[in-house]
Amino acid sequence: MNVKILLAVALLASLAGHAAENSIAIVGATVIHPERELPAAVERDRTVLITGNRIVRIGPRAGTRVPAGATRIDGKGKWVVPGLVDAHVHFFQSGNLYTRPDVADFNAVVPYVEEVARNKARLPATFKLWLASGVTSVVDIGGPYWNFEMRDAARKSSAAPRVAVAGPLISMIDRPKLDLGDPPIVKVTTADEARTLVQRELAYKPDFIKVWFIHRPGDDLAAQEAIVKATADAAHAAGVRLAVHATELEVAKAALRAGADYLVHSVEDAPVDQEFLALAKKNRALYCPTLFVVMGYRYALSNTWRPTPAERRLADPQILAAMGDLARIPPEKLPERVAKAMADTASPEPSAVELQNLRTVWDAGIPVAMGTDAGNIGTLHGPSVFRELGLMVQAGLTPLQVLRAATVNGARTMGLERELGTLAPGKLADLLILDADPLADVQNLARIHRVIKDGQLFAPEELMRSLSGT
Repeated sequence: MNVKILLAVALLASLAGHAAENSIAIVGATVIHPERELPAAVERDRTVLITGNRIVRIGPRAGTRVPAGATRIDGKGKWVVPGLVDAHVHFFQSGNLYTRPDVADFNAVVPYVEEVARNKARLPATFKLWLASGVTSVVDIGGPYWNFEMRDAARKSSAAPRVAVAGPLISMIDRPKLDLGDPPIVKVTTADEARTLVQRELAYKPDFIKVWFIHRPGDDLAAQEAIVKATADAAHAAGVRLAVHATELEVAKAALRAGADYLVHSVEDAPVDQEFLALAKKNRALYCPTLFVVMGYRYALSNTWRPTPAERRLADPQILAAMGDLARIPPEKLPERVAKAMADTASPEPSAVELQNLRTVWDAGIPVAMGTDAGNIGTLHGPSVFRELGLMVQAGLTPLQVLRAATVNGARTMGLERELGTLAPGKLADLLILDADPLADVQNLARIHRVIKDGQLFAPEELMRSLSGT
């Protein structure tokens, strides 16, 4: 045989062996396709083959050959779904009591500068919390300029979710208590100031530009809308989408008229109307309800926050310990707002308007992305997703629809819908292997056997055990 042919055969054999060694086969599982409707969404007794960081085949177990040398996972009694996406988080915040002194000032207990230093140093652990919770991608929708360093760190770490980011929030108001020299929120008063700030942020290649659209009584809504439009135009000219915090119906409609691509919270003050729905459809806008975050503040600041079973297993132990600090803080060091909250015995409840609006927006065909606003007080990085998923079901969505919001629409929010969010040959291998059926109960998404992110296999319990070394 020709020497060149022999060398080619040897090379192919070597590559085949290498591919097998870097392959994973999940054999005989139930695969759920959230982009489909039932019954087509469920495929039973399937084998999923992964080579490198890509899915290469999904087929019937009996007719799908597992390569020799592949890591074999018994999928009997398991369910496979795409990795979850949390479309609204903030890494500059930790979820504990000390992370938003503009809301509840605990500087007398823990100086905010120490809290921020902790959050930066703890990033490797926080990344692992997300993976352990089945979240393989997140959108950090606004923070200090060190947000971009955080994104770089996530890209360099195998044990981290994929991260999309926005930089400092372009705001109608300022928050001086959060300003340590690299503020997460920057006030602008004119369209020119907004355009200048956008240009500064664009140098860091953000995935979004974010506006904190706060409208107070007496503010000129038309003038504010002009600032948002200037921001949107500058972002769109650079091919970057505009995310807007706008929680009142008239403000949200102004944001959409100005060019918003992504509304990062529910409309909370009134039922959405046909004008809102038409504007959202015209913009092809995404809607992220963040149903739990206000409840998280109310629980935490009234000293009634208690961890869920998922949070006991999957939350940062440091944060869990800090959530009980109110009982140990001397009364004279409590912020006035907290003292009042602790005197209020009413249990926090989800907003009926927000629940109704979520269902209306979904039924109108506007893409809804699951997001927690994690990092805010009481909404912890990682397992807070399971609180949010439960509230979305409470709003009237089916578990399949909620899964679609947390996968298909989350990938769209990331700008990676061609790569993530569904299970198909050629897609990136970001997926979860579950011990229970998530379509029977959405909380079964917390029953994670294994996480695969970018073709790498992780056990949630091992990720959590490793936190002591980060």
